[in-house]
Amino acid sequence: MLGVLAASHNLFGPRQIHGAACRESAVIRRYRREALGGVKTGLLGVEARWAEFASWTADNVGDRQAAAFWLDRALTLARRAGDGPLAAYVFMRQAQQAADRLDGVRAAGLAETAGATAALTDRDRALCAIRQAQGHALGANRGACAAAIKTAYRLVACADDTGVDEDPTTIGRHCGRPYVQAHEAYCQLRLGHPTGAVRILEEILVVWPADYRQDEGLARAWLALSYAAASRPAEAGVEGSRALALTAITSSARTMRALGELDARLAIASGPAEVRHFRAAFSIAAAANRM
Repeated sequence: MLGVLAASHNLFGPRQIHGAACRESAVIRRYRREALGGVKTGLLGVEARWAEFASWTADNVGDRQAAAFWLDRALTLARRAGDGPLAAYVFMRQAQQAADRLDGVRAAGLAETAGATAALTDRDRALCAIRQAQGHALGANRGACAAAIKTAYRLVACADDTGVDEDPTTIGRHCGRPYVQAHEAYCQLRLGHPTGAVRILEEILVVWPADYRQDEGLARAWLALSYAAASRPAEAGVEGSRALALTAITSSARTMRALGELDARLAIASGPAEVRHFRAAFSIAAAANRM
């Protein structure tokens, strides 16, 4: 059931799924409290997985307080279950939340903690490296960022070659080469190299996996931001409108925050028709989301 909801979330967003995740977590908790021995331990692990998922859906509906609550709960449950890899994954997700708040020091520190917590699959280790790269990019540490991205590519290549972590229940299976490339581009943007970010994103969005529309919307918002930073406002407006159209389907608050940053950047470049079109559409979408 968790796999079905996760796939639906990737395609259509969290609008209906967050409530379902919270309700299912309550059902699991009720059974777990009455269970004994190994069954209780197993249900602790299952509940921890659902709590992590509830945090992810909360992130995408824009409720940061709930997102932090569910991740804290997932960490507590994973530790009680003795599930080191899941605890490490939660630390990685906390690093992701810190990066979303532009707290590079905390993001890099939590990602390092995640990598040292337990033995992980190659894809989960790659996710830890990506969070480290984001943290270093936010701190303007180019060398450390590049090293972390290189590590992420190596780990994903190893996972692709061996296929040992292709179990559909693996949490970090979304971390393939396009995912690493998108985050490399994000890091280039944060480091002040928008032209490099544009080159990477233009290449990968042509072949972006169809199952991950929510991440595609965010990647397109990053491309629009990169165009804006590279003084290409008309292209920024076009790509921003594409990201906004995807967000209408996926309801991603994370993408809306990135598009809000784009809207602010384009406020001083209101000449091109593409910019005016994007800003008008974004204004309507932002007002609707506040309702």
